[in-house]
Amino acid sequence: MSKKIDERLPKNSGQGVVTEYPAIRSPWGKLVSFQEAMHYVSRYDAVMSAVVMQAFRILLPDYEQRAQKMCVSAYNRLEQIQKMYGKYSMVEHNVHPFCRGNFVGALTGDSGDDALLMCGRVQDFGTYRAEKELDVCDWDIVGSDLCRATTQSLQACADVWATNLRPSKSHLEYHMVEAKGCGDLHCRIVAESREKYPMPPHQQWECFGPVATAEQIKFTPEEECIKESMVFREECDYTFANGTNWERDSSSVAMVRMTNAASGYIFPTMMELIQDGTLDEKFTDHVLHCLFEAAGKAAFGEAYAKKGLLQWLGVPAGIDDGRIMGGHIEMYLQALGCEYEIEAFNEKEVIYVIDRKALSFGFDKFVTAHVSYWYGMTKTLVNAQWSLWEESQDTPADKLRIKIAKKIDKFC
Repeated sequence: MSKKIDERLPKNSGQGVVTEYPAIRSPWGKLVSFQEAMHYVSRYDAVMSAVVMQAFRILLPDYEQRAQKMCVSAYNRLEQIQKMYGKYSMVEHNVHPFCRGNFVGALTGDSGDDALLMCGRVQDFGTYRAEKELDVCDWDIVGSDLCRATTQSLQACADVWATNLRPSKSHLEYHMVEAKGCGDLHCRIVAESREKYPMPPHQQWECFGPVATAEQIKFTPEEECIKESMVFREECDYTFANGTNWERDSSSVAMVRMTNAASGYIFPTMMELIQDGTLDEKFTDHVLHCLFEAAGKAAFGEAYAKKGLLQWLGVPAGIDDGRIMGGHIEMYLQALGCEYEIEAFNEKEVIYVIDRKALSFGFDKFVTAHVSYWYGMTKTLVNAQWSLWEESQDTPADKLRIKIAKKIDKFC
């Protein structure tokens, strides 16, 4: 080990002697299982998405305008993606060539839910009606405007899939009827054929019930709700299986590492509004910086929060410096599947070089959001003498170099 890096056992220590486990590992050897790691990164990114949404609410205060912009953006984005990959995805989901109409789009929503740890059940699936009920949704802290946009992304997938089938008069309209983010026990999507179940027309952002078939809803009581996706349940043989017998194993939930959660619906809309002049980019960056820094400080503002993380990381007694923040970041990067190098890890300084693209999910503003978030965390997870910042000089454009060390800043 370099003198700048504290001694730590190599990853292959004990290999071939004891059973190996898929897990992430803290700098002090604490193992966190794959299952827990996926739940960890899922909620972590959902919390960050909630901060992005709060920023967007400051930038675009009108609910209807904001929700409509997000719905249009979500529909257009998923429409383009499905035009490129829809046919392959339909084959993968075992869509029968004799199916007609956009009800088959519910299949992609079902598999996507399970892979994102949003477990539940399909209550109805047919040419004229589909219903999906969720018991768990990590995005439930973001906001109802997000729920509307996710409904439109599903609508786009379904509509494009229908173009690859034989023509049909049945066109399902996808509605969110209940949402955990609104206080409901479940999230619930009901899709209905307007030919069979007529309803008055509505604006795109009003894809939030009511529906014509409310009496057909199958409600699961709280005591029968589930907590885990099919791939983590013995009764399902730890396998996801949909209505067309497409099966996937637990590796499918790694999908949570490929998306920046709900912020993937918010950042694209922000960028579109910056491009058309509705939002000012400099002020947008300022708002994101301020909110993420504050959220980071709030994360460990109370002593019990810090104590809980120390236990989770397995931090030895006596360590109370930048290495704690470094350990937290390493666990997140491992769970995310983001490559990083350690340049320093000692009581004086911690330096990481991180794959910028893997951390950004395609949005560089998310990288700067992470830096602000982690800076704020450092102030409460360690103490106010310590800071975290980006060192861009002599750093390749595709890398993010962050340093954690003591720093005096009279303009912080």
